[in-house]
Amino acid sequence: MDRHRDRRRPANWHPRPGAPVPGPAVVFDLDGVISDASHRQPLLRGPALDWEGFFAAAVDDPPIPAGVGLTRATAADHAAVILTARPSWLAAPTLDWLTANRVRCDLLILRPPEDRRPAASFKRHELGRLRAAGYEIAAAIDDDERIVAMYRAEGVLALYVHSGYYER
Repeated sequence: MDRHRDRRRPANWHPRPGAPVPGPAVVFDLDGVISDASHRQPLLRGPALDWEGFFAAAVDDPPIPAGVGLTRATAADHAAVILTARPSWLAAPTLDWLTANRVRCDLLILRPPEDRRPAASFKRHELGRLRAAGYEIAAAIDDDERIVAMYRAEGVLALYVHSGYYER
């Protein structure tokens, strides 16, 4: 990427050096699709939701082999974009986790600071930014049916993965 383009890249986008330039892409959710966050779910139950503890414990997530395999199986001519509602303060530990677990990730997008929108609204916004940047979204994979519905409403082939984290 040239320096001018780099300055325009959103601060919550973390491309892999040498990653494919915008073009065809597959978008993956992280928690519940690639990483197993089931050990963190109790932190979001009860009267006091511990979001900070929930996200801080993400470094201990085991990988979901099928999800990791899907990122690796993404066609060589498609970028593997991980779009997660994790907060941006988790960028470094998330990138370390992805590397340690050999997850293919050409672009990691996290939630910017102070962004409190529902996850589907946040991801719809980022989908628009991906398209404006030249990414052609071939498919998306998520474990939240509301987000799958959003992708489908936006004309994206979307696959639902049942993580068990959301009530049906």
